[in-house]
Amino acid sequence: MSDFFRILKTGLKNAQHFSFIHAFITLMDEENWSAAKIVALLQQLKTAFSEEDRWYMVAKASEIIAQRNEADRRRDDKYSRLYALIRAWAGSDDAEFDAAATTLLKPFKLYKVKVNAQLEEETGQMDNLITDISTPAMQAHLATLHATGLFEQMCQANEEVKTLRREQGVEMSEKVVGALRSARKNCDQLYDGILDLIEAFAMTAEDPAPYEAFIKKWNGTLKIYQDMLDRKSGTSSSSSSSSGSSSSNSGTSQQGGTNTEPATEPTTEPGDGGENGGGENTNPTNPDNGGGSGGGDNGGGSDDVGEGTF
Repeated sequence: MSDFFRILKTGLKNAQHFSFIHAFITLMDEENWSAAKIVALLQQLKTAFSEEDRWYMVAKASEIIAQRNEADRRRDDKYSRLYALIRAWAGSDDAEFDAAATTLLKPFKLYKVKVNAQLEEETGQMDNLITDISTPAMQAHLATLHATGLFEQMCQANEEVKTLRREQGVEMSEKVVGALRSARKNCDQLYDGILDLIEAFAMTAEDPAPYEAFIKKWNGTLKIYQDMLDRKSGTSSSSSSSSGSSSSNSGTSQQGGTNTEPATEPTTEPGDGGENGGGENTNPTNPDNGGGSGGGDNGGGSDDVGEGTF
C-alpha cells in the first residue's frame, strides 16, 4: 500500500498554504466519497478553510496598507526636511532667524520624533509636535524661516496616516496574527485527519483501488510543495519526505482537471506593500497566485503573518 507524503506545512508561506489547502479540497471534490467519516471531515475542512481565507485577507489589507505606508514615507520626508531647515538657521548671524530657529527647535528636541519607530508611537510623537508648533507664535517663527509649506505638508501626511489606519478596520495586530495562525493550524489538523482516514480505508476497504488512486494523485501535488520547501532549505526531496513510497510518490499526476504543474516560488512577498486583487486563484497548486478573494501577491507593505510570510 502507498502512503501519503507528509510535508512540513508550517514551512509554507501564507499564500502557499492557502493554495495548498485549496488544491487539496479541489481534488477531494472531484472524487465520489462514500465513506461518511471522510465526507464529514471534508466539510469541516471547508469551513475551517473559509476562516483561514477570511483572516488571510484581513491580514493583507493590502491596498490600504500600501497607501498608509506611502503617507508615512511622505510624513517622514517632510519632517526630516523641516527639522534640517530649522537646525540650519540656528546660530545664524541674522538675529531674527536665529531666534525663530532656536525657539522652534525646543519642541523637536522635546518630543524626539523617531521616524523608524512603530507607527502608533511615531504618530503620537508627531501629534504632540504639531500641537506645539500650531500656536500663533510658533507659526510666526515658521513664516520667518519660510518653512510654513513644509510644516503644512507634514501635517497633511500625518492626518492621512491616521485616517488610513482607521479605514484599515482591523489593524495588523496580535489578534489578527493569532487568528490566522489558529485558522491554519485547524486546517492542518483536519487535513491530516482526512489523510489518515484515506490511508486506513486503503488498507481495509474491500476495493482499495479508489483510495490508492487518490493517494497517488495527491502525492504528485505534494511532491511540488516538498520540492519548494527543499529549495528554501537547500535540501533534497529524497531525504525530507517523512513517509511514502519513493516509486509511487515521484513526479506529478494530472487527472480531473487539477493543475499540478510545478510552481515557481514568489519573487516578492507581501511584507512589502500592496497586493493586486483580482478574484479567486484558479491555479490552486501554483502558490505564486496567492489565493483567496484577493488573488495574487505582488509585493507591498508590512504583512508578515502566521507561520511564514505571504
